[in-house]
Amino acid sequence: MSVKAIVIGAGKVGYHIAEQLARESNDVVLIDTSEQALAPAREALDVLPVLGNGASPAVLEEAGVSEADLVVAVTTYDEVNMIACLTAKYYGVSTTVARVRNPDYTLPAKALVHGQVGIDLIIHPERLAALEIVKLLKTPTAGEVSFYADGKIQLLGLRITSSNSPIIDKPLWQLGLRDFLIVAISRDEDLIIPDGTTEVKLGDYIYVIGRTGDFEGSVFLSGRIPDEIKTVTIVGGGEAGLRICEILSEHHEEGLSIKLIEKNPEKAVWLAERLPRVLVINGDGARMDVLQSERVDESDALIAATGTEEVNLLVAMLGKKLGVKEIIVLLGRQEYAALADTIGVQATVVPRILTSSTILKLLRKKKLVDLSFLKQGQAEVMEVVISDDAPIAGKALKDSGLPRNSLVGTIIRGTDVIIPHGLSEIRPGDRVVVFAEDDAVPRVQKLFGL
Repeated sequence: MSVKAIVIGAGKVGYHIAEQLARESNDVVLIDTSEQALAPAREALDVLPVLGNGASPAVLEEAGVSEADLVVAVTTYDEVNMIACLTAKYYGVSTTVARVRNPDYTLPAKALVHGQVGIDLIIHPERLAALEIVKLLKTPTAGEVSFYADGKIQLLGLRITSSNSPIIDKPLWQLGLRDFLIVAISRDEDLIIPDGTTEVKLGDYIYVIGRTGDFEGSVFLSGRIPDEIKTVTIVGGGEAGLRICEILSEHHEEGLSIKLIEKNPEKAVWLAERLPRVLVINGDGARMDVLQSERVDESDALIAATGTEEVNLLVAMLGKKLGVKEIIVLLGRQEYAALADTIGVQATVVPRILTSSTILKLLRKKKLVDLSFLKQGQAEVMEVVISDDAPIAGKALKDSGLPRNSLVGTIIRGTDVIIPHGLSEIRPGDRVVVFAEDDAVPRVQKLFGL
């Protein structure tokens, strides 16, 4: 069922949200005060661009706010986002989302959190990115990590780098996998949803799903000995770098050593006062001599989190040259993920993709438990509760009508976690994790009653 959505702010985050909503055949209006910011959407997206201030009642009326189901305000100004949501609620919009970065508006005040000023969900892309980065540091063998079914199910993204891996050059049906399922393979620029005849090749990036805790010692980690992360260097003391340090500081008593390199001297002083458990260095982290003098080569992990993706990629290249094993890069655009991959970066994090999944999950909250994206947005991962009236209920997977470029990864039935095969039946009440490429998403949604 399509909805009418208004997205306020046509920056990177707003553009991606509008793109994702429009892709799912929703009626989308994109508002921004800058014609230049709206121009890419005019050319590439099936949305209605509106020039103006999204917090203005007149502009919202022009956008059709009284018929809207969802308003998402993600401008760079917290106050504009908050007022826009408040105004949208006045017009009767059922669901409002605001990007609010300033903690003064959210902590310790409870009003915003509880939606009492017209905001149903507060999002902070940099904090989402920080949480994702910390999750990756806890699983250093993986380039991507996701959890489903209240943590019972784990999805890992892994690069196959060893020619001795026992899973390469064999059709999947021959591998005899019982506790795991390879649900997607990224090869060059393509994302493949595999079947039994698909073979894994050296250099492939695979997505594998299984019970949490079962991956240790599995064939997927063959040749990979995860080093315990004890020392972390972060380059960039902006909003993302600050949030990463704050979250990592909670692990200080576990022996984690954190170093933050910030170019701006005034900001470095401010960060040092704000982060007592972090060693803050004033220097240009995109210079080799600075990284060498700070012994970044001795760090277990390097995180490039400046506000400029080109600088982050340069930091990653320098870190790679110095021999840092675990490198994570923060990117504003998913197009750069392929370039990071060629450098040898273990993981990339794109805040706007995390933000989009959070918003879409809220939009489908009745039956959708969780939503995330693979390969920087090329495919969706949905955790769905099967209702009695879902078309797929009561059918075996082989007879379900699922598109070829989609796959059910796990079925959670009560306390049981089922790695399915063609004869596995989907029943009402099951929680199912399903993978679908972009063009298969509408069909999958229909089958699962979303």
